[in-house]
Amino acid sequence: MLRLLLPFLFLFLPTLLPAQLTDGVDPETESVYRVKTLYEGLGGLAVMVGATTGIDALRSKDEISDETLLRLETTKVGRLDRWGLEQDALNRFRSEEASDYFFNGSVLLPFALFVDRKFRKDWLDIGVLYLEAHALSAATYAFSPIGPLFVDRYRPVAYYDELSYEDRQAGNNRNSFFSGHVSTTAVGTFFFTKVLSDYNPQWTGRQRAIAFTLASLPPAFVAVQRVRALKHFPTDTVVGMGVGAFFGVMVPHLHKNWARNHRSRLTLGGGYRDGAGSVGFVITY
Repeated sequence: MLRLLLPFLFLFLPTLLPAQLTDGVDPETESVYRVKTLYEGLGGLAVMVGATTGIDALRSKDEISDETLLRLETTKVGRLDRWGLEQDALNRFRSEEASDYFFNGSVLLPFALFVDRKFRKDWLDIGVLYLEAHALSAATYAFSPIGPLFVDRYRPVAYYDELSYEDRQAGNNRNSFFSGHVSTTAVGTFFFTKVLSDYNPQWTGRQRAIAFTLASLPPAFVAVQRVRALKHFPTDTVVGMGVGAFFGVMVPHLHKNWARNHRSRLTLGGGYRDGAGSVGFVITY
């Protein structure tokens, strides 16, 4: 799994570096991000509605035929994914319930930021960015070439011959790749951590690394539970975590860079000394 996650880790390296204190931004009084709230909010809402519609349609795929189920029983699965076929099928509902608790908690997690005034004053900007992050992640699942619209991969439950054909034949069992539960969980935890990091520019690189490591734990737990619930193979969950973490981090990161690029500061230093002191001035626009 670590080998599959390495490309995503390189994408996040810039976010682990200490924030530039020379930006002149005081998170206590200024917004860290540049956001066109009206246009981006409406756009994010439209994408989310479209993605939700697309995801609902994916659940209505044609049922899996009896012949296909018989073929699956003898189909070889890659070494990384064999664990998905070694679970206790009778305990799958318990694992599914456990994954839902963390899934729902992660979606609400970023709202905990608003307990602090410096986040609360920017609630609209942060809320719009959070909507965008979820919308882009959901659209990637619903419509992209790496989602189940194009990748018809059978869930592990379809392989378990001890289960009834009714449980195994559902059309939704064609949507194993990639894990939407894990990606949504990762959006919540990584977005929360990224915003928390951006509003605390005094953090060191080590502190940021620890924070993002902690952010990976809830989606990792959900990933394990989704495998135990026979919903996904391990590689499905790894890709799901990568997609969710990418949008959870990069949406606020790009808007932070946008704010920096549009913030101009002209400093003119000069003065005279007459034995009493010096005079200088700064012009900011």
